[in-house]
Amino acid sequence: MRSYEMVVILQADLEDHKMVSEEIAEVVRGLGAELEKVDLWGKKRFAYHIEKQLEGFYVLYTFKLDPAQVKEMERLLSLKPQVIRQMVVNLEEK
Repeated sequence: MRSYEMVVILQADLEDHKMVSEEIAEVVRGLGAELEKVDLWGKKRFAYHIEKQLEGFYVLYTFKLDPAQVKEMERLLSLKPQVIRQMVVNLEEK
């Protein structure tokens, strides 16, 4: 298992960001990840429109996951309509 950080941008107009962030955490755990930290960064304004939105709600996840599961996790999250963008970064140096 490798260590990863993932930033997810949710739609800013959602009523319950905490609930949606927990749903995403369950997706990550469902793939066998060890979730270490979930940090709600809050609403931030974009420099340009993303999917016709001017702001989003940022959430940072830190976890350990089998590298073979990363693509599947990205696919599952891209199917969620509340997710505007996501980015996964490997924390381990080569």
